[in-house]
Amino acid sequence: MQTIASLKEGDWVEETYLVISKQVATAKNGVTYLSIKLADKTGEIDGRLWDNADEIAGKFEREDFVRIKGMASNYQGTIQIKMKMLEKVDDSKVDLANFLESAPRNTDEMVQELKGIASSISNNYLRQLLTAFLDDTIFMESFKRTPAAKTLHHNYISGLLEHVVELVSLVRVVGKYFPSVDMNLLIAGAFLHDIGKVRELTVKKSIEYTTEGRLLGHISLGYEMICEKINSLPGFPDDLAMLLKHIMLSHHGEYEYGSPKRPKIREAMIINYMDDLSAKINNFEATLRKEQVAEGEWTGFNKMHDRYLFRHPINKTVSRQLEDTNSKKNMSSKQNQNEYDITTNSSGELPLDI
Repeated sequence: MQTIASLKEGDWVEETYLVISKQVATAKNGVTYLSIKLADKTGEIDGRLWDNADEIAGKFEREDFVRIKGMASNYQGTIQIKMKMLEKVDDSKVDLANFLESAPRNTDEMVQELKGIASSISNNYLRQLLTAFLDDTIFMESFKRTPAAKTLHHNYISGLLEHVVELVSLVRVVGKYFPSVDMNLLIAGAFLHDIGKVRELTVKKSIEYTTEGRLLGHISLGYEMICEKINSLPGFPDDLAMLLKHIMLSHHGEYEYGSPKRPKIREAMIINYMDDLSAKINNFEATLRKEQVAEGEWTGFNKMHDRYLFRHPINKTVSRQLEDTNSKKNMSSKQNQNEYDITTNSSGELPLDI
């Protein structure tokens, strides 16, 4: 397949892509043309067709698959396709694996890892809350499939689950360096911070925002979901509920990034920074992969990082470690349950070296 990420100026393109936007427009000279955005699992690209634009536009809709023929060209520093031909392709003739990327880790193993961590939380109320979500069949079916974002990071099937597992792992490591941190609250907050995305995003042929996702956003939706679950648990402490809600409302860190509140407790600060780290490193790695950047070369300008990114030469030892990463991750759910134990000592305090 001629993937979008691999297209270069001057390439002749004959391939099937997904239409994610469509518009018939008029140029300054009065000529009507068809403007569409095409996608596969490696990226998106603009397409332009100048001949018989109105007629051809009437033969397909957004979310249809189309086979196009045309030339990849450079327009104001961006590659687009000048199309000569476009025809609709029946869904049954398309391999969806070319359009819907999935998380590299096994979904069921990631769920088991989360269940192991949740069951080890020593705070009874937080353990009940996480278990209530894990036992919610409707929620879990969405949670296991939902991406973490439309474009920026973990933007593939099961991406949200992978991001949450990653974030929980990060906060457990960082939290042990700060004895004053409530590890139970930290882990629960990391688990729950993005749950609203199961209602904000939907996956059909591509990742799209739901109507309530566009109108309310995942922070507001997640806040509602936490409140509903907490209200179903008798005796859940008000002060503990307040701290969890604060983590939900502040995990984007700043007002300009969509947070109604900024982090004002230790646990919220750690989650904010580690959430940002997880997202940015995932985006960094995905950019190198999709742009097929070789060692010693640079990416194109990256909007998320607001800069060009460099892939430095890597030594053989680190290379071998990277090759082993996935196999080690896949074994994580089979490790002894004691790895996840979070118990208190005789004074009721959490141990540092968990």
